[in-house]
Amino acid sequence: MTRRIAADAGRGLGHLVVTVLDILKEVLERQALRRLDAGTLTADQVEALGQALIALELRFAEIRAALDDIPTTEGVQ
Repeated sequence: MTRRIAADAGRGLGHLVVTVLDILKEVLERQALRRLDAGTLTADQVEALGQALIALELRFAEIRAALDDIPTTEGVQ
């Protein structure tokens, strides 16, 4: 007997992954701030890091929107 995973389970897993990635992003932001405060980043590195963090946040917003668009299915087995 083959069991299918309901879309809700996929959405739940997707939200879990996004949550873990949010935590990782927060750690990266804190590390970037420590390096900035310590003066170990060049101006170009600061700019590149800022752009990368902005792009990451935009991508996360796209992923969250995609997860919210997954239709729910009741009783799928």
